[in-house]
Amino acid sequence: MTLIDHPDNPVPEGARSGFVTTPDDKKIRYAHWPAAGARRKGTVTLLQGRAEFIEKYFEVIEDLRQRGFAVIAFDWRGQGGSQRLTRNPRRGHVSNFNKYKLDLRTVLKEVSLATYPGPHFALAHSTGALVVLSDTDRLRTMLDRAVLTAPLLGLPTGTWFPGLVSGFRSILRKLTLGLFGRPGLKATSPKTSWLIEKVAIPVARLLSMFGLGRLFVPGGNAEVSVAYESNRQTTDKARFERFNKVLEQAPELGVGSPTLGWLGATGRAMLALRRREAGPNIKLPCLVLAAGNDRIVSTPMIEDFVARAKAAAYVEIAGAEHELMMERDAFRDQFWAAFDAFVPGLEAEQALERAGS
Repeated sequence: MTLIDHPDNPVPEGARSGFVTTPDDKKIRYAHWPAAGARRKGTVTLLQGRAEFIEKYFEVIEDLRQRGFAVIAFDWRGQGGSQRLTRNPRRGHVSNFNKYKLDLRTVLKEVSLATYPGPHFALAHSTGALVVLSDTDRLRTMLDRAVLTAPLLGLPTGTWFPGLVSGFRSILRKLTLGLFGRPGLKATSPKTSWLIEKVAIPVARLLSMFGLGRLFVPGGNAEVSVAYESNRQTTDKARFERFNKVLEQAPELGVGSPTLGWLGATGRAMLALRRREAGPNIKLPCLVLAAGNDRIVSTPMIEDFVARAKAAAYVEIAGAEHELMMERDAFRDQFWAAFDAFVPGLEAEQALERAGS
């Protein structure tokens, strides 16, 4: 599958794309671009979030190129232009979160490290950021630093996917003969959704064990886009509608709601980072940026995690929604200022200066 070019979202100059095959025989779509300008600062591998695709990041890719970075982007298995995992291609599915680690390691080894010189960095969003944090023991041998935006470290109170909470409340009422799951059920912690994390994720894992992991989560559907007025990703209407135009032109890039398998696998990886030793065990230097008005992941849980991590710094952008790189310029400018201060880093900067002299 070639990259989709849209008048409002043109393919950045110099693109080369293709497929790489993982050790478990899944085809992963990738694309890469050389740095623009005379000064080279290294290479950035972009890690997208759930249900995203390479084309959504064209503006970010060009921003990175103009900063002197070569860029590699790819689609996770089951979404975008990569191999789908269910008969219904609109289902956002994965059976084991380690499969995402396999996708990333394959792209880094066979594309990023094989094509462009270091230093090497990751720029990861949401689910992609969770992949990085779950695999730093291996990634610290492949990357120098990582910038993570709105990592999926907790699910906030309130509805995450349309119908998900109400669907699991219905299941909980039936399993407990109406004792629990009434509409008045409150989260026991203001930082996360008790119902999703204590009920939905374990139930999703259990149902997956019985062969039901490929079903949509309760309330899920195959819709690949929503109206701007209903979105919780960004306050930038022009950027949001630009992505919807790409999906209108190439609906095969989109996926709908996640499956029970995805929820169970991703939830398990997310909750594993709640262990006390998880933060101090992060070895890869990371800059973590959170959105002050995030309604998709829990910003307080992100801050809690970074407070336990010795190799991570934290920046919160007040007022921003979940997709910091797709937000209004007032928020994006703050993101890029933090990125520029952290990447490539003093040691790498000095090495690049010595190499260029």
